[in-house]
Amino acid sequence: LIHSDGTYYDDDFDTWVTPSSFETILKLEPDLWNNFGWSIRVILRCSESTEEERHKTNITIFAQILPVCGHQYKAVMEKAVAKYPAIEMYVLQSIGHEQEGILHENWLGELFPEGWLLPAKPFPFDMPGFNKTLNLQIPAQPEKLLDCMYGNWHVYSKEHHDRGTNCTSSIAKS
Repeated sequence: LIHSDGTYYDDDFDTWVTPSSFETILKLEPDLWNNFGWSIRVILRCSESTEEERHKTNITIFAQILPVCGHQYKAVMEKAVAKYPAIEMYVLQSIGHEQEGILHENWLGELFPEGWLLPAKPFPFDMPGFNKTLNLQIPAQPEKLLDCMYGNWHVYSKEHHDRGTNCTSSIAKS
């Protein structure tokens, strides 16, 4: 996670969470703040309905857990920049399908087969200068997810694929 020169591999840790896991993590925010000085920044997709109806149709699409000290405040729907990498949570929702579950990722709107994500595979990660192995998990078929999200992910780019990519036509191939 950290290069030998002390810089981070990425500016964040990307995670997917279910709506119930997201709710649980939000409830932990006071403990994150009191014990570590970290807070949670939530981005909503708000409907165009009236003020009275809006609370029924707002959807959480993305959140960041980040250190409050050392971050630059942004009042727009962009990543916050901080001294340490944020933990980003993208909410996944199951929308069902006859043969296999379909997952909808709320941030970019991708649709992909649940079998590409689950069951997750263990990924022990040893980091230089850290005396413990981090027991991470990776998706069941990470290459297919990366193809769906980024297109040609073998070539470095900060760009994602088009928003709302529907990768469910690949169910038969998975």
